[in-house]
Parts: sequence; C-alpha cells; structure tokens
Amino acid sequence: MGDDFAFVSLYNRYKAPVYTYCVKMLFDTEAARDAMQETFLRVFENRGRLLNTDSFRAWTFTIARNQCLNQLRRMKRQVQLDETLAATLHQVVDDQPGVRLEKSERAALITYFLGRLKPEYREVIVLREYQNMTYAEIAAVTRSTLSAVKSRLFKARRKLAQTMEPELRREQQRVEGLGEKCASSTPRGNEGTS
Repeated sequence: MGDDFAFVSLYNRYKAPVYTYCVKMLFDTEAARDAMQETFLRVFENRGRLLNTDSFRAWTFTIARNQCLNQLRRMKRQVQLDETLAATLHQVVDDQPGVRLEKSERAALITYFLGRLKPEYREVIVLREYQNMTYAEIAAVTRSTLSAVKSRLFKARRKLAQTMEPELRREQQRVEGLGEKCASSTPRGNEGTS
C-alpha cells in the first residue's frame, strides 16, 4: 500500500514534465500522451528495481526517452511540425512587420525551429532548457558521458541559432524598416519649435 501511495505521489510530481518532454520530442500530443503513459507503466512495473529515489528523475526520463525514440522509429521519419502550425507561424512573422512577437508567439517559433533539429540535438536542449536538468542528469538519461552531453548541447545550440538566424534577421530588417518609415512620416512643420 505504501509503494502505491509513493508511486502516485511521484507520478503526480513528474507527469507534467515527462509529458512536456514527450511533446517537444514527438510534436504530436496523442503520441506524447501514449509515450508518457507507457513510461509510467514501465516505471510502475519496475519500481522495485529503483532503490535510490534521488535518481528517480533521471531513471524516469531515460524511460521516457526510450519511449519517444520507439515512437520516432515507428513513424519511420523525423516528426515534422504540423504544416498548418508552420503556416501560422510564418504568417505571424510575415504579416506583422515591425511588431514584436508576443511571448507565446516566440515560444511557438522556437518550438517550430526545435522541430527542425535532429532528435538527438532536440532532446538535449529540451532536457537542459525545459526540464532544467544538469549535465550529469542529461548524461544519465541519454546514457552518454558528460563531455558528450556538453558537446552535443553546444552543437545543438549552434544548429538552432543557425536555423533561426535568417528568420531573426528578416524580423530585424522589418523592425528597422518600420522605424525608418515612422521617422520619415513625422510632420516637418514642428521642426525647430521648442
């Protein structure tokens, strides 16, 4: 009975972070929900193997990672962001020159670019930036060395920046163009009066 109560407590604590990880890896809410449920089913089935609850987080994310990789293999291709969402994101950027992106729009844009990364790059960014895991925890989850995690994270961030750079440059040019347009439309009759 105590084991069941402890499991429910751990499930309630980790279900949202595991689901978020799965969504950011798979870009499909149904597949993410399935991966999360399968993760906690495996955790429950193997709960006796975990002696140290300090490593529960890394152990759970290792299982979630494996479930996501299985899902990706089943799909036989890297999951791309839904085309309608991609069109919406480009519309937000293209149709609103000079308007700073709202926080939710920026998050959606970053999610879009995350979806364009290889799964091994995407996972380290998601674990580090969205799950706030240490390098050691990421190494445990991905079954890598600490130096491999640091290297993969560096490459992933660089690739993400390279992918985002043209879009960000276009947005900056639009903002600068709007500023110039506003400056040139200022009434000239008010010059020199103070």
